[in-house]
Amino acid sequence: YAPLRAWIAGRHSVDPARIVVTNGSLQGFVFLADLLAGNGERVLVEAPTYDRPLKILDGLGADVDAVPQTDEGIDVDALAERLGRGTPPAFLYVIPTFQNPSGRTLGSDGRRRLVDLAAEHELVVLEDDPYGLVRFEGVAPPTLHELEGGERVIYSSSFSKIIAPGVRVGYLVLPEALAGRVESLATSTYITPSTR
Repeated sequence: YAPLRAWIAGRHSVDPARIVVTNGSLQGFVFLADLLAGNGERVLVEAPTYDRPLKILDGLGADVDAVPQTDEGIDVDALAERLGRGTPPAFLYVIPTFQNPSGRTLGSDGRRRLVDLAAEHELVVLEDDPYGLVRFEGVAPPTLHELEGGERVIYSSSFSKIIAPGVRVGYLVLPEALAGRVESLATSTYITPSTR
């Protein structure tokens, strides 16, 4: 649905060709995991994290490497240590704002360090942000996508937390190099996502 794609693109200051609308944000995760870790690659996640991505990665035979958290979210020092050893990961899956299930939010300094690590290690980061707009107080820190510019950070969100759970419309903001591949996979799976 081109108007929705254009609205999302405007919200994130990117070209609409970088937006893929999905049947919920989890479907976007499935597409990315299949493309990036479908051959048993190593994937970094927070410990603990949302259980559905873990089930998807397990089904793909991915090598899941869980990084501990601090009181603010993912332990960036532990992440740096993990990036310095072993096979380079296919990607990092992280929920930096109101993390599920811990509810923690990574501060601005931690976000900047994470983005720096992504650049240093050529790490693809999947920033899952379904809860970012469900803030009742305080100032929201910049997203990883905003800090990094969207070349290594893929941004994922959903309207199910801010409008209604039954809406089941999510989206990805992708780097140009990956957008076409994900869109091809999406259109081979469905004609168009729900527009209700």
